[in-house]
Amino acid sequence: MNQQQFIELVDQILAARQSNPHADTTALENRIDELVFKLYGLTYEEVKVIAPDFWLGEEEYEQVRAY
Repeated sequence: MNQQQFIELVDQILAARQSNPHADTTALENRIDELVFKLYGLTYEEVKVIAPDFWLGEEEYEQVRAY
C-alpha cells in the first residue's frame, strides 16, 4: 500500500475544508476508510462488523485496490 495515496487524500480534504469549512468530504474520507480496511486485510464481513453502514457491496469491496 502506497503511503502517498493517504497523503494525497488528506491533502484534498484539507484543501476542501480550507476553502469551505462545511465542504462535503465524505467521499474522500470513505476512500481512506476503504484503504485502511484493505491495509489491515479485513474481509467484507469484518468490515460490516466495524462499519455496519458500509457503503460498498461485497463485490465492490473486493475490487478495492491500492495503487
